[in-house]
Amino acid sequence: MRRTSLRPARPLSSVSLSPSPLEAVESAFLALASGSSPLTLSMTPTADSDATAPQSIARIRARMVHPSCTEQARARVWQEVLRRRALCGEPWGTVAVGLAIPALRRTLARLPRLAEVEACEVEQEVLTAVTAELAALAPHEPHTGLRLVRAGDRAAHRLLYAAQRARRTVLVPLDENTAGASPLPARGTAEVFAVLERAVDAGVLVREEAELIAQTRLERAVMAQAASVAGMSVRTAFRRRADAEQRLALALTAGEF
Repeated sequence: MRRTSLRPARPLSSVSLSPSPLEAVESAFLALASGSSPLTLSMTPTADSDATAPQSIARIRARMVHPSCTEQARARVWQEVLRRRALCGEPWGTVAVGLAIPALRRTLARLPRLAEVEACEVEQEVLTAVTAELAALAPHEPHTGLRLVRAGDRAAHRLLYAAQRARRTVLVPLDENTAGASPLPARGTAEVFAVLERAVDAGVLVREEAELIAQTRLERAVMAQAASVAGMSVRTAFRRRADAEQRLALALTAGEF
């Protein structure tokens, strides 16, 4: 396998980027709120607790983030959404996550930026945690929005802390100019391609994993591009790369090839 065999068959610039995980949920939420039959709730979260006129879920969300909306009104909306999710399932799970997106965006904006962690990776971890927390909530949970956002915040910090620990403890960084978590040797790019080649030959990595590492670690492609080339979701691509790099690190430490 030559170095060129690890490169994508077409330029990455020609690959259309898929939306980020958070953008994908936002698009799904807005689609539910539009069209000829928009999804509505028969409650209006304003200071007027007696208002019950049906409103689209997008309008409901806009009112929920307005300073005039009381905590009691927000709680009523969340309880109704949780009730409908328990009874009907989707699309009310998507609605619940969509209602939390403004607060999740504020949380993500406050996080530190690490070169080795892409924004879409953080978003995917946050959404996974929010979805898991949502499944654990009782229909009458009084602090739904807060619990969902806190779950997402914890997941984001766990991911960033893990990356920071890896940055401090990794045995061999990608190269002298990259403070990343990749276990590749501190050598020139050509030599690193050779390491990936030997790893494939030794059965430590499969070719798809080597290509994923080469594109995102060496050629600095964003994961959304590399995932599109490989024909997998961004979440799957991150998991595949992490698993592959762990095996590669262990094999290099043990001197297996």
